[in-house]
Amino acid sequence: MMSMQMEDVYLEYKPLLFSIAYRMLGTVSEAEDIVQETFLTLARDDIGDIHHMKSYLCKVLTNRCLDFLKSARRKREHYVGEWLPEPLPDVDGRGDPLRALMQEEAISYGLLVLMENLSPSERAVYVLRSALGYEYREIAQMLERAEPACRKLYSRAQQKIQAAQMRVDVQPEHAQRLVEQFVDAIQKEDAAALIRLLSQDAVLISDGGGKTRAAIRPISPDKHVVAFLLGVSRNWSGIQQICSLNGQPGILMYGAEMRPTAISFVLDEDLERIKRIYILLNPDKVKHLF
Repeated sequence: MMSMQMEDVYLEYKPLLFSIAYRMLGTVSEAEDIVQETFLTLARDDIGDIHHMKSYLCKVLTNRCLDFLKSARRKREHYVGEWLPEPLPDVDGRGDPLRALMQEEAISYGLLVLMENLSPSERAVYVLRSALGYEYREIAQMLERAEPACRKLYSRAQQKIQAAQMRVDVQPEHAQRLVEQFVDAIQKEDAAALIRLLSQDAVLISDGGGKTRAAIRPISPDKHVVAFLLGVSRNWSGIQQICSLNGQPGILMYGAEMRPTAISFVLDEDLERIKRIYILLNPDKVKHLF
């Protein structure tokens, strides 16, 4: 049983720690596990000796995430096909501090995908600095690095993300219209309508993890994406439900004759067309959505 003091710390800091871990790892279950491990570490220490609880917990958790990412990178080299992060559903956060925080500070799915191109250290600095607003001095203390090194890591991370030339902010209003039109075009098998919805350099990436059929490599440009979508959509016989994933509209599909599937989108710079389509089919990665 947790002491009352320990329980108060848990309730106060769990939302923040999950927010960091999810951004660091791109997975829900691993983020939850590392948050629990962080509090187990705290339970073995004398709370009275910890003068800056938030900094202590963030440091322990961030370093656990770094260790996990370093080992996960080796494992992902043997992953079948493309590896995509897990989307996080947005639900009514009333009465749930964790959901309320994630709703307020939603990280777009497109940014999660781009962060997979960062080194573990770049990702840690980027998350702590851009998403949570930590000063470089605080980040340096957490990562046990010099401030100039942290500044350089952040600069490199920014350059990599900007080089992708994608919208990484959350744009739910613009996306809602495009996603609704996408669903309508798929249901009507309307190739011309789909072409109009996609940017010419559109890319589709699907992740089956070797557990269900998916495209092994990214599909591009727009005409090839449309051909692929029309080919697989004939098997989408289940319910197609528009919902909010990572702060903006996405699609959940499920039914007796199809595997649960989640689809997320990224818009182009002008917010007029769809630039990226991410289809998540790996059952281990979508089970928390259904």
